[in-house]
Amino acid sequence: MNYFCFALNRLAFGLMCAVFSLHLAAQTAAPVSVQMEVYKPLQAAQEALKNSQPQQAVSLAKEALAVSKITPAETFLAHRTLAMAALAAQDFDQAAASLELLLSQPGLSAPEQRPFLESLMNVSQQKKDSAGLVKWAKRYLSDGGTNPSVRPVLIQTLSLLNAHQDVVQEMQIKMKIDAAAGQKSTEAELRILAVSYRGLKDVAGYEATLHQLLALYPSKAYWAEAIGRLNSQAQANTRFDLDVYRLSEEAGTLDDAEEYVMMAELALRAGLPADAQRVMESGFQKGVLGQGAQASAHAKLRQLAAAKLAEDDKLMPSLEKSAKDSNAWVGLGDVWLSKQQWAQASAMYAKALAAGPVRREAEVYLHQAIAVFKAGDAVASRALLAKISDDKTAVAVANLWRIRTLTH
Repeated sequence: MNYFCFALNRLAFGLMCAVFSLHLAAQTAAPVSVQMEVYKPLQAAQEALKNSQPQQAVSLAKEALAVSKITPAETFLAHRTLAMAALAAQDFDQAAASLELLLSQPGLSAPEQRPFLESLMNVSQQKKDSAGLVKWAKRYLSDGGTNPSVRPVLIQTLSLLNAHQDVVQEMQIKMKIDAAAGQKSTEAELRILAVSYRGLKDVAGYEATLHQLLALYPSKAYWAEAIGRLNSQAQANTRFDLDVYRLSEEAGTLDDAEEYVMMAELALRAGLPADAQRVMESGFQKGVLGQGAQASAHAKLRQLAAAKLAEDDKLMPSLEKSAKDSNAWVGLGDVWLSKQQWAQASAMYAKALAAGPVRREAEVYLHQAIAVFKAGDAVASRALLAKISDDKTAVAVANLWRIRTLTH
């Protein structure tokens, strides 16, 4: 049973009891003068309900309503009994009619109306009347109702009706309530919110919700979508293409041979063969590379990456000795980062930033944040990521790395 049906079925049981209890309470509260012609069938209807004879209870309640010169107070009592009997008999049209009449009576306080509203929500669900369910749920909530099952059911029903703006409005309220209670919104609710933002063509809202899903319910599918959206950004800074692939490697979303090859080629063009060699070896180990018509090309790229890495390893000592300024230290940091030597990379970036100024500062902060996080300090990594502000693509990549630091 899905959550939608479970919540409403659980609600239905509570509502039946609430209406029944309210009815019985009326018998011991301030008494209402009732004609014997009305009293007898209503009393008999109560007995029929106790004996699990709801259809007979419906007939008896209607008999009471048919009494001539029935008073408004007697009509109220009779419809309350009829509504209860109709619910038990699953005569939802009759139950709805009686409940709506009860709600229209003057003098009912909001607490007195709530059991009727809850019952009407259940009746609407049973009748598959989504519009009715929305109507009564909104009224219930606006009148201060606190049943925690109501708003989730309302949100799901609004989603089924493609009422996207209403979904967003109700979800914003629910997320504030959840946050105040120290709870997190459910994955299903956040997915509904994402669908509504997409239906409204609200890109910012959709991406913010996707990031919430990533932070609260991380999965390979969410990471793949979030990273894919980075790749499709209009006017993206191509200098961060390799960083996007590194994030994909980190999140485990590198899937096809083309992605492995593209990352390796980008790394070689950047003069970072360690990245290229690592990703090619990974692709071969997983059986993604070295297959089919491109097997020979994959093997050649693998050999090239290995050869370039061997050349760079020989040059590394002299490069370290000759580095004298911030940009040279950044270059060394990039090499150590590509080798996944996190401590050495972080030290080089810190040295460069302290000496300053550096070219492409956002890129340096991003790379240092990655190194610091991978070295085990997520808090310091987030502090570095927060300094990135002058490049839209860098900020987008940094936002995803920030989520990564929170979930791993």
